Amino acid sequence: MNDQKDIEIRSEEVQEILGTPPNWMARYGTLLAMLVVVGIGYIAYFVEYPVVVYGNITVTTTAPPKRLVTNMRGRIKEVMVENESNVTQGQVILVFESTARATDVLTLENRLMSLSAPTDDALMQFSVPDSLVLGNLKEPLFNFYRKQEDLRTLVENSYDNFSVSQLRRRIDQLREGLRADRSKWINLDKEIELVQRDLQKQEQLSSEQLLAERDLRQTQAELLSLMRMRESAEASIRSAEQEIDRLRAEITGVRANTEGVRQQTSVELREAFLELRTAVEDWLSKYVLTSPIDGKVSLYMDRINDQQFIEEEKQIGVVVPSKDSDIKGLIKLRVGQARVVKEGQEVLVRFKSADSKEHGAVRGRVTDVSEVPIENELNVEVSFPDGLVTNRGTTLANVQAMEGRANIIVAEKRFLQRVFESLLD
Repeated sequence: MNDQKDIEIRSEEVQEILGTPPNWMARYGTLLAMLVVVGIGYIAYFVEYPVVVYGNITVTTTAPPKRLVTNMRGRIKEVMVENESNVTQGQVILVFESTARATDVLTLENRLMSLSAPTDDALMQFSVPDSLVLGNLKEPLFNFYRKQEDLRTLVENSYDNFSVSQLRRRIDQLREGLRADRSKWINLDKEIELVQRDLQKQEQLSSEQLLAERDLRQTQAELLSLMRMRESAEASIRSAEQEIDRLRAEITGVRANTEGVRQQTSVELREAFLELRTAVEDWLSKYVLTSPIDGKVSLYMDRINDQQFIEEEKQIGVVVPSKDSDIKGLIKLRVGQARVVKEGQEVLVRFKSADSKEHGAVRGRVTDVSEVPIENELNVEVSFPDGLVTNRGTTLANVQAMEGRANIIVAEKRFLQRVFESLLD
């Protein structure tokens, strides 16, 4: 039975039937194949495929955080702000130990800054309270006061009608008061030394939780009061000495009220004023650390507190700007890669800190391509007009120095063009 079937399949009639295609295929098959080829060519012509240059990108802001770096080696007197708090430009962050009191120096600075373009009359009326604790700044201040009195003497000449005997009696009175003020200053200095010793002991006890904070504050207030009294006594001594010098000048006739002398004295007064202002600025830059911008202060060190010792040029934190700033990216490309990159080209950025499969990519634009290579590399600057918003609608947090992978779309080529270029290559 099987042999009979094999014979029938291999017969010429059967082979003719199997080898002859259907009439519809012979009629329409060629046309159908041509339509398929034309369709593929049509799609390949109109479908575009981007030409991409790849590179690593670092994204930052146009207003980066400002570093807080110490200008001296010393012990912190007082921390004036809380960590992660908002600060304004010029606000005091911390103060180092000094013989002067920071608040008093700031008071002196404000008085000086109020005289932006001082006249002789304004300079002669300038003064600060005697109770200010100014430390080493007292010397330039008293030098200014001496020049001030010299000019006032020439302008007013209030002792012209006094006799020599009257001027001498006035000098004797000043000397008597001077002796009393010097005795008072010596006693106050001794009291301050004793209170400082007590304060050191109390600070040690307070740090060991053995003394109430109220008692410590009371001793600190007592010390400040004594220091202010000593400053006042010293100011009185200097004032009496200046008055004695002036009266002696009147007696001997050293100071002649001539226009030339007056002009020279006016110049010396202005120079003394500028020296005082410079001394205050130098003191503030050395002993006081202020915020360079408006923003939020972030202290790096685990523990920054009163009486802590810090080295010079030590970065203790940053101030992150509070104002919104433009975001920009920087790509470094080899010269051969960068030659096809132009301004306005689209950039797709996928950040390492954000999963691109989940969040997508951020769109940017090339804003600048450097012309001068550095170590055979050119800098490509990228802007983000819509911010750090991905193509899936996710807004990424703006963190300094964000890193990622950038795809710069330098051209759009048709798929058919790419095929031909591949064949030609």
